[in-house]
Amino acid sequence: MARLAGSPYDLIDAVNALRASYGLAPYSLNSILMYTAQSQADFMAATGSMTHSGPGGIGLTDRLLAAGYPLSGDLSLGGFRAENITGGRESMSAQAAVNGWTGDAPHLNTMISPNLTEIGAGVAVSGGRVYYVIDCARPTTSGAPQAAATSVEGGSPVPAAEAVIVPAAVVSTPNEAGDVIHEVSPGQTLWQIAIAYNVKVDEIKSLNNLSDNSIYPGNKLLIMKGSAVATAAETLAPTQAATQTLTGVPTVTVTIPTAASLLTPIDPSPTVLTSNTIIMKVAIGSIALALLAGGVFAWLGGSRKEGRP
Repeated sequence: MARLAGSPYDLIDAVNALRASYGLAPYSLNSILMYTAQSQADFMAATGSMTHSGPGGIGLTDRLLAAGYPLSGDLSLGGFRAENITGGRESMSAQAAVNGWTGDAPHLNTMISPNLTEIGAGVAVSGGRVYYVIDCARPTTSGAPQAAATSVEGGSPVPAAEAVIVPAAVVSTPNEAGDVIHEVSPGQTLWQIAIAYNVKVDEIKSLNNLSDNSIYPGNKLLIMKGSAVATAAETLAPTQAATQTLTGVPTVTVTIPTAASLLTPIDPSPTVLTSNTIIMKVAIGSIALALLAGGVFAWLGGSRKEGRP
């Protein structure tokens, strides 16, 4: 696969260089516009068509609102926004795309409009062709989305509170072989899918032999091989086995004494001596010693008398 001649950042640099030539301030890069532009480029690459309508026929204004962009202006008239698209052979450069857009007033105005301040760009390649998109817009002064909008593009009102793109929320479960396979939905990106499954983008690219981050609605991506799922499950086995070894242990009932029982003597020991008992025993011992001493003295006295000359 030939190397892509231009990137989204090459496209933005070329647009801002054009603005500088007209004495205009450069557009600021906006992450939401980067998302919407890339999604449209991916959609065109997947369908092989050049169109400003997204999946389901959704127009630019509705796409920006659905992505959560705080679009300013009269939303019933579309708001302050514009989009340029083009495509050609894969070798077509970003500068060539910008040069082509300068050939007519509407496309030129998208790039040098004094009413727009932010930009996002997208590039996708499919079947040897490259698709370029720039989305330019002006945000609200507060930076918050307007409450609601009815687009002139035939879309339904889009409540701002619901205008949040949710990454791949529905994840697939392993199939019979244990493999986890995800089918790409419109608007999903590789990094959103990686976050949803808690894996790395490079891991998904490696498993599916992807040379870049380009994915398209309907693509079926291998997220995890069956062996990897089994390995993850086996890490739980020791815990489960340890739990089962406890099922045969007899139940032991422990009786905890109440406060009242703790205050009641359970079995007074006969070896415990009171103070009176101790005094009595000491007195008896003293008397016994006195009698013994008296007997000894009497015996000694008698012995001396018998031995006197």
